[in-house]
Amino acid sequence: MEDDILTVFRAPARDCDAEFTEKRSRFIGSVRICLSAAEAADIIKSFPQLYPKANHHCWAYRIGAKDAPLEHCSDAGEPAGTAGRPILGAIKRNELTNTLVVVTRYFGGIKLGVRGLIDAYKRAADLAIESAGASEKEFCCTLRLRCGYDYSKSLSSALRKWGFPEERVNVEYGADVASCLEVPFLMKEDLKAPLDEMKARGLLSEVSWDDTPLVRDRR
Repeated sequence: MEDDILTVFRAPARDCDAEFTEKRSRFIGSVRICLSAAEAADIIKSFPQLYPKANHHCWAYRIGAKDAPLEHCSDAGEPAGTAGRPILGAIKRNELTNTLVVVTRYFGGIKLGVRGLIDAYKRAADLAIESAGASEKEFCCTLRLRCGYDYSKSLSSALRKWGFPEERVNVEYGADVASCLEVPFLMKEDLKAPLDEMKARGLLSEVSWDDTPLVRDRR
């Protein structure tokens, strides 16, 4: 994750579910953004609760924004190679990462055969991914600043120069002026020096960073 937070990546634009029916079997493709194998495992475990009467919950994920992302898939009781691999293939064809796709199947009583299963799971994954859309995303951290009223306009001007207009900054006015904004990790090192200098000069009374990763659409 330490290297990944400095990387822009392509992921689903939103979580999404899409479904279709093939020979009375109902297939539900579900796309979820996730950042770790542990998070993916927790999401996968939730599907039997969401669809308790379904026969299968097959899945694949691709996680990590570097050159060698973690990839894993499962047929979840379907014949080997008929579900997990087609789902993973759909994720890779769309060049997505930090992405989990689960395809839930309600068996309709008619066997689809190996080729039919492969095509159905591929279609379910493709349909869900298409419905979700895709966007470039980046990891952000949270920056909190505090200053006196006499310096607030100068701070706003500096933030605009750095690419943070007023609509991207949450400002609270009290005994002093508190500002909160989300900063891409790629920009953090460039901002630290000037902000630390402002604090050393007494222009800012607080400069604090919360490095909890936040996934945001790249601006």
